[in-house]
Amino acid sequence: MNKFVLAFPVPVERNETFKITEHVQVAPEANTLMIPGCTVSFSVARTEPMAKLSDVFREHVDLSEDDAKKIDSHRSLFFLIGTLKNADDLRMVNSAVLKMFDAGAIGVYMQQSGTAWLADSFREEIGDDGLPMDSWINFVESEDVLYTLGLEVFGLPDLCISRKAGSDDELRDILGVVADTLFVDGLSSKSGTEVDAGDFGKYTLRAEMSSPFAKDSPEYNKNGIMRLAKN
Repeated sequence: MNKFVLAFPVPVERNETFKITEHVQVAPEANTLMIPGCTVSFSVARTEPMAKLSDVFREHVDLSEDDAKKIDSHRSLFFLIGTLKNADDLRMVNSAVLKMFDAGAIGVYMQQSGTAWLADSFREEIGDDGLPMDSWINFVESEDVLYTLGLEVFGLPDLCISRKAGSDDELRDILGVVADTLFVDGLSSKSGTEVDAGDFGKYTLRAEMSSPFAKDSPEYNKNGIMRLAKN
């Protein structure tokens, strides 16, 4: 299973200790980390700040002028790297992200999908009514098809659906529900699997023969792509 890479702009220098909780402080030379309440073990990396990081965030999230200034004032980047085996791991990593925000991280950029979040928007996204995978999934549009991006980290193929099947907002919801159902419920992601998407109806997975990405592209999913066909 591919590793996830979460990048946090933080208000401490690369060579300074980063305090996550009263009892968990990450020294500059640390290369592993356990965050209280999370049983997933992280590898850690630290880098110097990135100029105009707000431009990267702005590609994925609306930023106020104050938000952009906060991001660009970061003093280093703090990376958490790990793997997700199941839905419990995902929920615990989400809780670890919240602890990073509580410790002063300004936002998070999810390298495997290209999604970016500020602290408040991430909290809202994974709230009681949200699906645990929602914040981890990005979307790519072609003229006729809407694709997910980032599901390889869950050991899944990416998903796609015809844009003629509804509005893009509705289709994003459908793709998100199906992805969440496959991972959280442990359903097979093979062609022919039927997935109940609740109020959106039932869909059957069909192997997609083409990909919007070349095989040497970082966005390419080696697990392939499945198209959702409405039953």
